[in-house]
Amino acid sequence: MKRILFLLLIFVSLNSFSQIRLRYGLTAGLNVSTALLPELKLNTDINSILKGENVVEGDNQLADYIALYKGGVFVRLDAIIGSLKLNINYDKTNIHHNLDPDVYSVNELNIFLSYLNFEITGNINLSKHFFISVGYVPSLLLDQNGDLNINKFDPKILSGFGIRISDSVTIDLNALYGLEEIIDGSYIHNLIIPVTINIPLN
Repeated sequence: MKRILFLLLIFVSLNSFSQIRLRYGLTAGLNVSTALLPELKLNTDINSILKGENVVEGDNQLADYIALYKGGVFVRLDAIIGSLKLNINYDKTNIHHNLDPDVYSVNELNIFLSYLNFEITGNINLSKHFFISVGYVPSLLLDQNGDLNINKFDPKILSGFGIRISDSVTIDLNALYGLEEIIDGSYIHNLIIPVTINIPLN
């Protein structure tokens, strides 16, 4: 919270109050969801195993890319140099990947998750129609399929860019990376590419 207030103070100090405009409205869009997964393979070389090498070897890989929906509301402070924005979104994500039956006890990873995301972003204008964004996204788990012990809190970092298609309507194209494992010890991290349109009501 202190960091948010500090960023707001800097933002206000660089712009006179007469140049700042408060906007609020609705958001809608798509979540292209995937995840960073550990790819596990059996080491079948008995000689290497006897030398002390791992029986199971692994590298990072990506889950499938699946598009689902998102929607919510936003509040934004617009100024000459950029904007500060809070998006509160209901997001649906899916982590899906076919698995090696020789390594795993199941043939498929298929996890549906619903989050309430609080996207706190700072946007810097590059031109009249384009801006870049960075931010922090606390995410609260609302619902899931199955009985896995999914972590209830998934903080993410955000980066990307946006397009201003009118004086106030914007489209965001961002990437969100989950800082925490979705299940402790799973090495699985959420990776989401949301495309969001922000439509002001004022």
